[in-house]
Amino acid sequence: MGRRSNSSNKKYSSNREQAPKQARGFERGHGAHHRYQPGKGAPRSFGSGRGRTGEKTRTKDFSRLDDESLGDVNLTEKRANVEKRVEATGEAQTFGVALAGTIERGVVVEVVKGNFLTRLLTENGALEGTDTTAATPTPRWKQGDILRTIVRGVLQHFDLGLSSLVAPGDEIELIVPPSSGPKVLFQAGLHGILTRVFPRRNEFRRLHPSGRTVQTLAANVDRVVVVASAAEPDFRPGFVDRVLVCAASSGIPSVLVLNKVDLGVLPRDEELLNMYAALGIPVIRVCARDPASAGGMDRLKELLAGSRSVLTGHSGVGKSSLMQALDGSLTEETARTGDISTQTGKGTHTTTHARLFQLSMGASRNAEVIDTPGVREFTPADTDRRNLWGWFPEIAKLQGQCPYPDCMHTVEKDCAVLAAVERGEIHPRRHRSYVRIYETLAE
Repeated sequence: MGRRSNSSNKKYSSNREQAPKQARGFERGHGAHHRYQPGKGAPRSFGSGRGRTGEKTRTKDFSRLDDESLGDVNLTEKRANVEKRVEATGEAQTFGVALAGTIERGVVVEVVKGNFLTRLLTENGALEGTDTTAATPTPRWKQGDILRTIVRGVLQHFDLGLSSLVAPGDEIELIVPPSSGPKVLFQAGLHGILTRVFPRRNEFRRLHPSGRTVQTLAANVDRVVVVASAAEPDFRPGFVDRVLVCAASSGIPSVLVLNKVDLGVLPRDEELLNMYAALGIPVIRVCARDPASAGGMDRLKELLAGSRSVLTGHSGVGKSSLMQALDGSLTEETARTGDISTQTGKGTHTTTHARLFQLSMGASRNAEVIDTPGVREFTPADTDRRNLWGWFPEIAKLQGQCPYPDCMHTVEKDCAVLAAVERGEIHPRRHRSYVRIYETLAE
């Protein structure tokens, strides 16, 4: 690009004359008008005027003094001024770090983004060893009341975003705020603060569909109940096998419940049900809409009584109807929607979040059931390709009989597992599930 001509634009001319200096008694430059006072010939002082008195002196700000400068400060007067300011501006809710209330124990009922619901395990704040003579008013509630709980402080750094810090079934320690007189804490708009999560006995979890983290669906459970349907939707052994692998790798026993048996069981599915029973997995046939027709509901109640179980299955298999059949006091609305919402206090759909229910099944038989949302993907989180064979009992008993020590039992030549499939000792659909899970796992 050529140089601009002086005739076209003198602004860029190299021989442009400089403006003459003005004899004003000060240097030119940005902000000169702040440094010159006409008629006085001296720069004026800097400052916004904030904190100045009529004598043009700046008042002291005690909060900016160091330790050595605090000797002459009247701290009593300073504290009184601060308390007066806090009271006048309504900052009492956020001023300071002291948290009023008592430390109690609870169990997590439901988890949503940003907070969760906790069922209190104590009554009236009377934990053993708690100082009941403290000046702080003692909270009053009934054992089993629900309290919204939030995560605060350092614990927030352990929340992965996709996977919450807690899960339904977790036992936690929390600070319960004080309240005057008996109150329903949730309806009063109060919330607790999580201080500690106790170690888990076990956890039922899967790999998040994003593949970036592990999602814990339930904690401290006694068994995993896989709910499937004979029809509408059809029985899907692939999903059942994935859940069984997740439960086995977590050390949790499994139960297979086949719902809607009144619609008929196909011969091919009947063969699979017998295969699961031969592997030591209890198979219970029920009809949630008509419990007396199948006869398996009593057996299921006996199995669940006095324990905590987690229900999982595809959408539409009838988990909500099964919950109503187990506890007649649950209405259809209660079973399908949580009776307490962490946001509005209204019902919230249980297909969105897992929720812990307390069931009363009659004859002094009570149980806790964690109802999980219907899921489409269920990738095991506690195993990999090299260890997958250990969660299939029929494959595990043949481990070591292949000619290759690193045989993965998928397409290898002279594989003992593939030979067992050809002989009918391992069901082909069961081996197909193994291969599909193998392909989705990390090496």
